[in-house]
Amino acid sequence: MGTEEDALKDPNGEHELQQLLDALPVGHLSVDRENLIRRWSKGAAAIFGWNAHEVMGQPIQKLVDWNRLIGNASGLALEQEAETTRKSGEPVELRLLHLGDASEETLILAEDITEQKFLERALLEATEREQRRIGQELHDHLCQHLLGAAFAAKALAGALDRDGSRHAAALHDLARLINDSVTQARDISRGLHPVELDSAGLMSALQELATRASHSVRCEFHCKSSILVENSVSARNAYRIAQEAVTTAIQQSRPSRITINLSRKNDSICLEILDDGKSESELTREPYGTTVRTLRYRAQAMGGRVDFQFDPGSGTRVICTFPNPHERTEIRQDH
Repeated sequence: MGTEEDALKDPNGEHELQQLLDALPVGHLSVDRENLIRRWSKGAAAIFGWNAHEVMGQPIQKLVDWNRLIGNASGLALEQEAETTRKSGEPVELRLLHLGDASEETLILAEDITEQKFLERALLEATEREQRRIGQELHDHLCQHLLGAAFAAKALAGALDRDGSRHAAALHDLARLINDSVTQARDISRGLHPVELDSAGLMSALQELATRASHSVRCEFHCKSSILVENSVSARNAYRIAQEAVTTAIQQSRPSRITINLSRKNDSICLEILDDGKSESELTREPYGTTVRTLRYRAQAMGGRVDFQFDPGSGTRVICTFPNPHERTEIRQDH
């Protein structure tokens, strides 16, 4: 029986491999050591819009930013997502799997995930809109209604005070309880609908997040210089990542301290959430769980990435980096 290498060298074996690849719902192509295209399937033509005779022998860099994709490659197989355009100029989002080996060519499998990404973004945006709507309703209606009830109870307690009624103290207590309910409802509404995320809004929202979390555990926000995020979608996703990391830490890691750091590294922003909890949370315990996958998608939606690390001696660290090339910075003091 021949080896797999012999089968690939054999014309019949290569023909069978070609038939197998053509049957897959993906495009496949290959590049040589100079990154010139040497193979081009019908599936690749359907995805990119270019026929084989138009691309054979051309640098793959003309189709995708290949240098960036393979820059951090380690090992023979690497799956990545990339954005490019078809021949028509229409944008397309791809999932690429490139398989390196000892031969002269590297095989690349390309899957068109444009529609999938559109639906994912639509679902995330719909969820975000509904959260903001509920938060706004809590703030504009329930909080105002409770505040009115607190004022009424306080006024009645004052009247009973003047009459010397023994029920006045109970009404004063009731007014305080209602005021506490207003504060709690307002905190919930701000969590669902944080401050308007204009260019400076992410810093304000993270500071509020730390303040609210401090009701349960010591939580601090640090940002040495003003970091202005012009893209509101990036700011909102970054805030949600921090919010989920803080909430998960409080509920599962049992920390005594949480720190939120926002900093700038070259043309990127780095958001770090650190907790000193000794218990491992789902963020590192369940790497393919719904929470982690949602946070990874939020990071990808910003063109960034998020990583999760747990050390029994120091706790959990969530690190999110995302691009922000048009940011302006100003010196500020930590609060």
